[in-house]
Amino acid sequence: MTDAVAAPQAQDIPTFKSGRYQFTTIWPQQPLPSIRLFRLEGGTIDLLSLRGKPILLNFWASWCAACRTELPVLERQYRSAWRKNLHVAAVSEDRGARETVERFVKTLQLRTLPIYLDPNRYVAHSDSANERNAPFTLYAMPITYLIASSGTIIGYMPGVADWSSPAADSLIEYLRNS
Repeated sequence: MTDAVAAPQAQDIPTFKSGRYQFTTIWPQQPLPSIRLFRLEGGTIDLLSLRGKPILLNFWASWCAACRTELPVLERQYRSAWRKNLHVAAVSEDRGARETVERFVKTLQLRTLPIYLDPNRYVAHSDSANERNAPFTLYAMPITYLIASSGTIIGYMPGVADWSSPAADSLIEYLRNS
């Protein structure tokens, strides 16, 4: 995905704006690569195994103040409205010990949100060299990539977003049918 360029939103993709940011489609759209995520509680999962339902791939860090606002919203949405219709993967970009992430998750009372780790930056990168060829770019923190049911990476939402809004619901519905 490092060669992808932000493109104006396609007309058929619902507009989603939140705060200062808006959902940005990427072009050319690319298929989700095989990516192994490390579960906070242990074990791994390949993101490709989640195809069939849309995926909301959220990158965050314990040092990010905006993430403290967004993660509880993702937790509530996942617990109530999304669980049957959407896979959510909340990926910590913390480089420290697993215990730091565990304490943060416990403090925010994130009990059902699937939490993953990317301590070595194999999934996402913020450096221009991207020596590990991580497929996702961290343009902001938090940042959320949306992947259609077909496995196509549609775009990203930088910064804190109101995932409980009707506009977010429209975008998620679009992904379910893509």
